[in-house]
This record gives sequence, structure tokens and C-alpha cells, in this order.
Amino acid sequence: MKAVIIGGGIAGMTMALLLRKQNWEVIVNERAESMLNQGHAFLMSADGLSILEQFQNEQNCCLQKQNVNLFSLKRPDGDEEIRIKLDGWHCMKRVELISYLYSFFSNETLKMGRKFSHFLYEDKVATAAVFENGEIEKGDIFIGADGSNSKVREALFGKVNFTPVEVNEIVGISKKRAIDDPEKVIFQKFQSKTKGLAFGYIPASEDESVWFMQYDLKLANGQEGASAASLKKFCYDMLAEFPDAVREVLDANDFSTSYIWKTRDFDTLPTFHKENVVLMGDAAHLAVPFTSAGTTNALLDAKTLTNALTTTATIEEAFSRFYQERYADLTNHLEQGRLLKTIFLEPEIHSERGYILPLVSDKDSTDTSNKPLKITYFTDPICSTCWVIQPVLRKLKLEYGAYINLEYLMGGLLPSWDNYERGTIKNPLDVAQHWEEVSKEHLNPISGDIWIEDPLESSYPPSIAFKAAQLQSNDKAISFLRRLQEMIFIEKKNISKWTEIEKAALTSELDSALLFKDIKAKGLGLFHEDLDYAKEMNVTAFPTILFSVDNEIKTSISGMQPYEKFESIIKKFLPNATKTTIDFTPEALFERFNSMTESEYSFIMDTSLEVTTAALQDLFEKGIIKKFKNKNGTVWSYILPQNREKSSVW
Repeated sequence: MKAVIIGGGIAGMTMALLLRKQNWEVIVNERAESMLNQGHAFLMSADGLSILEQFQNEQNCCLQKQNVNLFSLKRPDGDEEIRIKLDGWHCMKRVELISYLYSFFSNETLKMGRKFSHFLYEDKVATAAVFENGEIEKGDIFIGADGSNSKVREALFGKVNFTPVEVNEIVGISKKRAIDDPEKVIFQKFQSKTKGLAFGYIPASEDESVWFMQYDLKLANGQEGASAASLKKFCYDMLAEFPDAVREVLDANDFSTSYIWKTRDFDTLPTFHKENVVLMGDAAHLAVPFTSAGTTNALLDAKTLTNALTTTATIEEAFSRFYQERYADLTNHLEQGRLLKTIFLEPEIHSERGYILPLVSDKDSTDTSNKPLKITYFTDPICSTCWVIQPVLRKLKLEYGAYINLEYLMGGLLPSWDNYERGTIKNPLDVAQHWEEVSKEHLNPISGDIWIEDPLESSYPPSIAFKAAQLQSNDKAISFLRRLQEMIFIEKKNISKWTEIEKAALTSELDSALLFKDIKAKGLGLFHEDLDYAKEMNVTAFPTILFSVDNEIKTSISGMQPYEKFESIIKKFLPNATKTTIDFTPEALFERFNSMTESEYSFIMDTSLEVTTAALQDLFEKGIIKKFKNKNGTVWSYILPQNREKSSVW
């Protein structure tokens, strides 16, 4: 089977390499006479990168990339609106990626100087591509990967209706040193709150950043000019009110290599193919660049199309499946880009909570359907019993999640140490001793040393932070609470300090800038609502758990309780409830919960500690999990596939 690919950019060459791995004959045809160095750099997700890295063993060449692990959106006055952690994202210079892909081809497999003209047909099926230089390439299928102005698309479906250009981007590469801290490689964006104007820069290496200026065309009035000097003046004038960091990037830029990109898109096509000709990449779908997903989408096209071609019986079935599998994501990116453009052009009517974050899919997977049993869980980030009951709650969600909604409320365990007296606890040293006792009793790696080395004055700051996190996402808030607990019980971190709270927030994919603002306002209000309700319910011990059916509280329990107690309550009020069998591989369980102690894994999987230890050690040696040890035990955490080349010692 022979595939003729029209377009020798990233999409076309990647498609060719994937088909070659399946033993297809492939010819790539590029209209340029030689490989162009146009374009500067772009962001690449872990999904896209995993596709490119398949080819590294075939040639002695290296794929150059720079990890980017934080995204920050600030106003020109320095006020930070958004700060989130990025997992698996990298910045790549286009010329380096093109050179990398180009190295896999010879003059016989990549034909330069072939500008597409038309197809030759027999019985409505394309048999050959004809190029303007008179050359002809015969094939069995033809793949149009010739970009947004695709001539192949026009030959199949006629001209598309592009949306009007409302936003332009000026793009360049600056020689300003880009990275000071490898743990904080930031995609920094400054965006006006009063008009459609933004400036962003992304480290492409230690010594270079790709930068862009996005602007509402109505602000320009044709002042950009064509020369490097006029372009430079235009950028400095437009960004006069932006901070010094922006001008430092521009000062180190060569404007003779910068260019203007007129952003536009078109509606999703009703199909990507006609007979044996199919479109992919920007030829098939085009979105405005606000989502930073264009290159990744082209690579995912190549992967999906290759899989369809090699696993279906006919070309028609393969092309139809390719469209069906890509339609939803591509349409979502198209709509997301349009919404981001609207927000960009109308910043005064959109708050920070109205932003769709580029790069990150902000999904809350919590099932909010009307389940018959509501469990209200009063807890506190520094409550040791609330920590050791985690295996029970996790197993409950796995086995009876179809029937229960679990609501987390804060109880305010430690307002301050002033006149504090709860049982035998009167000061931080009492807590240290108590935690050591709990650790031995429940075989849980709790260390009480934090109360000797850096005692918390109150549990209110992390409690308020949790309520603020719930405003962003209930799922992420629960992950955030879990991370706070690990930090204080296992790692001896003072989680009442903002620096530690922010670390936990970023790890849990929360927007830490928004969290910081909500802690002082909405989060504080929600926390006091929880305290008022706890007082109304006479909650004095933690955890306290209320069970409600049809909004009526039926019963409650307090303190550490066996799993069978929870089951008996569920059976009492839901006699027809049947538990789901836990059918997880060890790796899948870590994907589900991210981190576990030995006792937690053993309890959930119902295995002995000996079997548990062997399973965890096996995952550790495979680089799937990492571990953190303290004097009383170990917590094990899942390593995302894109991060597994790093050390597994935490």
C-alpha cells in the first residue's frame, strides 16, 4: 500500500514516519524548494511528545525540548490572576523539530519543490497527484497535510469560510536568559484587564525565550508596518504600560526575524475525506492559537489516522473512524479557542474565574448525580484520626461510590493554642507524643516531630485554603487536602504557611493565584459556614460523620470506626445496595489514588503486608512509583509516565 502525503511540515512528516513503521510505502511532497526555517517555537504536550519520541531509536539524533512546568497570568501592574502547574508540557523550537523529522528522510522519500495542482481520477477515485512543476506521483491513498491554506482541501470541498481576523500575534525569539530555576520554568503571560492586549514568553532553552504579543486589531490601526524597525516601535509603543520584564525580553530580540501571524479559524468540516483522499492537521481543522494545542492536535491526527488505517478492513472505514475519533476533541478546541478570543477581546466583563486556562483541561470528575445516601464528613487537616481513616473512606468510594455522595466540611480543630485544652492535648509537645502513639497503633507512618521542630499555631489556614480550593474543583480540593495531610503527617511540613499551601495547591492542579485571593474572601466565608454548622450539629470530635437520606439525617458516628460499621449503615438505609468488586492492578490503583501508605494499599486491596511490600517494591523498581520515608514508615506516590525518567526517590 502506497500513501502520498502532500505537505512536508510537522503533520505530514510525522504521518509518514508512523506509516513507515507499519511497512507502508510513503512519499512526502513539499511545495518549498528546501526546508524552511520559518516559525519560532511552540508548546508540546506529553501526548504529542510521546508520538515523536517513537522515532529516536531509528536515527542517531536527539529531539531538543525544554520542559515548562508553570503557567502564570498576570496583569500589567503585576497582580497575578492565575498560577497553575503544568505536567508534561515542553517548549520546542520549530526549526529544531523540523530538522529532527527531516533527518529521517532521503531525497527519494521527501520530494521538495512540489506544489500541488490537482488529482487524476479513475471512477471518482484519485490515482495520482499532479504538481505544478509537471511531476506526477501515483498512490493508493492521498493525505492532505498542506496547512491552513490547503489546496487539497479546496480540491475536495471548495473554499472554506474563514472567520474574520480580529486578533494578530507578533512572534519572536529573544536571547534574554530564560531559566533561573529549573524547578520553576514558567510560561509567563501578561494580559490587560481593560483591552485586548497581551504579552507572553516561554523558555525555549536556558538562553532563549519564544515571545508573542497578541492584540486586538482595532488597537493597531495599521501601525505595525512592514520593516523590522516599525515592528519594533509598534511593540514598544503598545506595551508601554507593561512591566520591565516585558521590555527586557524585547530588548534582546532581533526584530528582523519576527513576524505577524493573522489568527483565524473555520468551522469543523462535515468530513475529512472524499473517497481515498483525506485531510489532517491544519488542512482539516484550524483553531485560533489561544489553546496552544495546534501542533499536538496534528500529531494526534497522525497517530489516530495511522491506527485506523492499520486496523480496519477498508480505506472508507478507516477515514470515517478517524473523523469520528477526532471530531469531539477538535470541535472542543475550536470552541474553546473562540471563547478565549472573546474573553481576550472583552476583558472588562470577564473575571479571573471566567478564564479557560490554556493547556489544561479543567474537568471535575465528581459524580454530582442524586445518589440516595449523603455522607457529611467533618474533618481537619491536622486531625491524626482523620488521616488514619483514609483507607476506609477510599475503599468506601470504590465499593459503594454508586450510592453515596461524600461532602467534606472543616471542623476547626485548632483555633490557636491560647487556652486550648482538648482531652490530654494542651500544647504542641502533647500532639507530638499523641501522633507517635497513633502511628504505632495503626501502623501508619506519622511523625510527630513537626510539633517539636516547627509547631503550627492554628489549623485554620489550611482549613480555609481547602474551602477556597472547593470553589475551583471539588475533586482537586480533595486531592489538595490529601496532599496537605501527607506534607504534615509524613514530611514534617508546616501547612499553615502559604509557601507550603501553594506547593500542595500546584501539585493538585489548582490555580494558586486564585486560591490566594479566595482564601481572604470567599474561602474564609465558607469556612465560617462550616464552623457554624458544626456547632449546630454539636460536633466536638473528629472525624464526625453524618448519614442522610432524602435530606434527613438518619445517624452519625465519630472517631475511628471499622469498615464494617460503614457497611452496616449503608445496608440499613439502602438494603438493596451491592458493593462493586475492586478489580484494580497495582498500577491502576495508584493512577486512581496517586499516593498510598503500605497499610492503606494493604487494606484497600485486602492483601497481607508481605504481599503489599512485594507489590510496591516491584512498582518502585519499574519506576512507576516513588517513595518518601520517614522514621515511622513510607508513603508511595504514582509517577506520571512522562516523568518516569526522573529519580523515583522522593
